[in-house]
Amino acid sequence: MMRRLFFNIIFTHVCAILFTVGQAHAAAPTEITIGATAPLTGPAAEAGIALKQGITMVVEEWNAKGGIEIKEAGKKLPIKVIIEDSQSKPEVGVSVGEKLITRDKVHFLMGDCFASSVTMAMMELAPKYGIPMMSVEPVSAEIAKKIESNPQRYWSFWKGDWNSDAYANTIFSTYKYLLENKMFTPKNKTIAFIVEDTDYGRSNADKSKQLFNDIGWKTAATETVALGYTDFYPQLTKLKTMEPDILVTIFTSLASGVAHSKQFHEVGLKSSQFAIYYPLRPEYRDQAGKAGEALLWSPLNFDPAGNAKHKEFAEKVQKRWNVKASSDHISGYDGANNVLHSIEKAGTLEPKAVVESLSKLDMPGYFGKYVFDQKTHTIKDGESFLPVPTAQIQDGNNVMVWPPSMAAGKYKKQPWLQD
Repeated sequence: MMRRLFFNIIFTHVCAILFTVGQAHAAAPTEITIGATAPLTGPAAEAGIALKQGITMVVEEWNAKGGIEIKEAGKKLPIKVIIEDSQSKPEVGVSVGEKLITRDKVHFLMGDCFASSVTMAMMELAPKYGIPMMSVEPVSAEIAKKIESNPQRYWSFWKGDWNSDAYANTIFSTYKYLLENKMFTPKNKTIAFIVEDTDYGRSNADKSKQLFNDIGWKTAATETVALGYTDFYPQLTKLKTMEPDILVTIFTSLASGVAHSKQFHEVGLKSSQFAIYYPLRPEYRDQAGKAGEALLWSPLNFDPAGNAKHKEFAEKVQKRWNVKASSDHISGYDGANNVLHSIEKAGTLEPKAVVESLSKLDMPGYFGKYVFDQKTHTIKDGESFLPVPTAQIQDGNNVMVWPPSMAAGKYKKQPWLQD
C-alpha cells in the first residue's frame, strides 16, 4: 500500500512537471505580432495606405536582419504585422482594435495611425487589456490631456507625434515673424478658420485662436466641414464679406484641400492663406496647379528635394511600391521602427517591460529625434526634436521659409495681397 502510494505521488509530480514544461513550451512565442489600424478606405485612404506601406517596409527590413531576440523564445523571432481598416471612424477603430487584441493576440497595438478622433476612442483599449499601445500621426492635444489627467490609467498608452499646439505655434510664429519683418501688413487684425469637423481640425483651430487673441486679434469666423467636404462656395462667400486678414484651413483629405484652393481664387477672397496638412500630399501641387501657388503651409517635414535622407527614402518607396513617397510613408516607417526598437531594447514581450523601454525612447528618425514628454506621453516638438516648419509653394516647388534657422528661401508676398 505504501509502495503504491509512493509511486502515485511520484507519478503525479512527474506529470505535473511534464505538464508545466509542455505549457511553457506551448506558450513560448514563435513570432512577434504587431497590430495597427489606419483608414484604408474613405476620404483619408491615401494617407492610410501610405502609412500601411511605410509600416510594411520597416517590418520587412527588420525581418531581413533576422527579427528580434526575445528571451521567452531564446532566439530571434520574425515580426508579423496585421493592419486593419479603421475607416476614420472611432467605433470601427475600437472594433478592429478589439479583434486584433483578442483574436489575433497582438503583442503591441499601433492605434490609430492617423485620426485623432479614432485614437481618443481606441486609447481606452490600453487600460482595458493592459496592452502596450502607441498612436502614430494623431496630434490632438486632447489625447495628451487625457493621459496627463490619469497617468495610472493610461500607463501603457503613448502618443507617437507632437501635440496640435505645435501646429498652432507654427502658424502664430510664422505670422509674428512676417509682421516683425514687415512682410505682411494686416488691415483688421482678424483671422478666420475653415477646418474639418474632427478633433484634429478643431483642436488646431482652438489653440491658434487663443494665441492670436492674446495679442489683440479677433476671430472673424470658424467654419467646420465634414471630412472629405469639397463645396466651399458658401463658406468662402460668407468670409469675403468679413475680409479676414488670415484664413487658416485644416484638412486631412486631399480632395478638400484641392477644392478649397481652387474655389478660394474663384470667389476672390483677399486673405493670406495658411494650410495645415493637405499640401504635404505629393499629389497636391499637381492637382491644385496654379491655385496652390504662394500658399503657406505646414508641416514641410518631408523634403526629398532638399534633404538627402528624404530623397533616399523616396527612392526606396518608389522601388518597393511604385508610388510617390509622402510624409505618411515616413510616419508609418518611423512609428513602426520606434515600436520595434523598443521591443528589441526590452528583449521581451512582457507588456510592462516593453512600455518601460518605449517610455525611454531617444531615437533618431527621418523626421527628427523621437523623445517622449513623460507627463503627457507625447513626442516632443521643436528644432532639437521633431521640427514643425512652414513652407511656401514658389514656382511649383515647396520652399521652407520658417523658422529662419532652417529656411531654404524667403517668403514671397502672396500675389492676391498686392496693393
